[in-house]
Amino acid sequence: MDSGVNDIAGFQSIGSGQLKGGARAALICASFGSAWMYWAVVFSGSQSPVWFSIVTVPAVVLTLWAILRVRAFRHLASSPGDLAHWMRFRKFFWIDSAIEWGLGGVTVFVLGHLGRSDLIPQALGVIIGLHFLPLAKIFAARLYYWTGAIMVIAAIGSFIIPRSDIRSVADCTAIGLILWLTGLVILRRITWQSNRLVNSGI
Repeated sequence: MDSGVNDIAGFQSIGSGQLKGGARAALICASFGSAWMYWAVVFSGSQSPVWFSIVTVPAVVLTLWAILRVRAFRHLASSPGDLAHWMRFRKFFWIDSAIEWGLGGVTVFVLGHLGRSDLIPQALGVIIGLHFLPLAKIFAARLYYWTGAIMVIAAIGSFIIPRSDIRSVADCTAIGLILWLTGLVILRRITWQSNRLVNSGI
């Protein structure tokens, strides 16, 4: 089953540096995925302890799992190949991240100023989804192509729902679940890879 996850994720054989990077990426996906899921609860108007608890259980499990992976890998030394790859692509990573945050901030400000705050979840979903596409190249992971493409489709597809809080709920839920699933696949992958390295005596 783990090999199937690896094939879907499309990760190359990874080294210690990529294990550390993967753990951090999983933590980011778990954290932001949880934030989107909580926003879905807020937009639903059913802000009862039950719904918050339903979101909290997977949020805590994924986040703690990611934190444990980060802590487990933090002392690993990155290989020369990992360092060379990061040096080659780090500029593009920071540019991609800066564009994502800059566009997100401007979009929120403009839509709020125009009185169309209802479009913010969809706009951010498209921006974040597009942000994942360059990451697929930077980190050599096909998984991010799927994450980005599905996120964009989900954000745009939510417009089939008439303007209402339900549309925002659907969009936030879809994006949250996509991020959670991405984090889960990464965690499965790096856990499998680290266990393989331990068993092989590396």
